[in-house]
Amino acid sequence: MDTTLTKHRWFWPWQDEKEEAWLEEMSAQGWHLISVGLPWTYKFSLGAARHYVYRLDYMYMNKQKQTDYLQIFRDAGWEYLGEMSNWRYWRKPVEAGGAVEIYTDNASKIKKYQRVLLFMAFFLLLLVMLAINLFNGGRSMSGLSSVIDAIYLFAQLVYAIIIPTYIVVLIKLLLRINQLRHQAL
Repeated sequence: MDTTLTKHRWFWPWQDEKEEAWLEEMSAQGWHLISVGLPWTYKFSLGAARHYVYRLDYMYMNKQKQTDYLQIFRDAGWEYLGEMSNWRYWRKPVEAGGAVEIYTDNASKIKKYQRVLLFMAFFLLLLVMLAINLFNGGRSMSGLSSVIDAIYLFAQLVYAIIIPTYIVVLIKLLLRINQLRHQAL
């Protein structure tokens, strides 16, 4: 019997709780997360079924801040499992008596989603600037060959899909933030 398992699964940035629940289900079946990576790759190790709580935190940071950040969580009993696209993966065994949370209030959760939102908005801005260049200035090389024209057409189609997707992601993150604000009232 194979004792490792690799799964590829996509979650949107506002679905971190759904991703945490899936990881907890996997541990309940004996598959414990050992690492994460791109493209949305989860590696598991087979062991005894355990009740772990998995939590995700979104944080962009330099190496020195990361050392302090990791130590704070480790001091609180969390096991660091890795990082994927600035999402940090944490695990802690469930002890009798209740749920285990990284963020115990909605204000902290809102700040997490705001960090994601800021990062995504920055990339959307970059994509829009590149698209403007591609759609306007990029065509100046057109006419050299049909291959270059096909490449530009393909790039334009990709941008026509990616930019609206990023806009939807930003809207969904704003809705999630708004939902948390209303829960706090």
